[in-house]
Amino acid sequence: MENGDITLISGIYEFDDARDVLLSLINQKISFHNLRNFSMQERFGINDSTSESNIEILIKARLEIMDYLVLAKSLGCLLSVQSTISIQLLPPTPNIN
Repeated sequence: MENGDITLISGIYEFDDARDVLLSLINQKISFHNLRNFSMQERFGINDSTSESNIEILIKARLEIMDYLVLAKSLGCLLSVQSTISIQLLPPTPNIN
């Protein structure tokens, strides 16, 4: 099927702007999975294991990002941030009933 790459972030940032861009993005993804997990708990009384796993991964990624930000600030460096989303359309999955 079809594939596509979309540039999400591309730029050179000072500490404050890099922090705002990166942490806003990752915090939003954490919030999405927290809400998704909450919804599953409310509707079905179970946790969304996929969201819980993604939250753990995202929290670790946020810590790594913070390490880079702290280092850049301490050295007075700018940060070059590049992020591309790759999208691949896959054939539909048949319903099994």
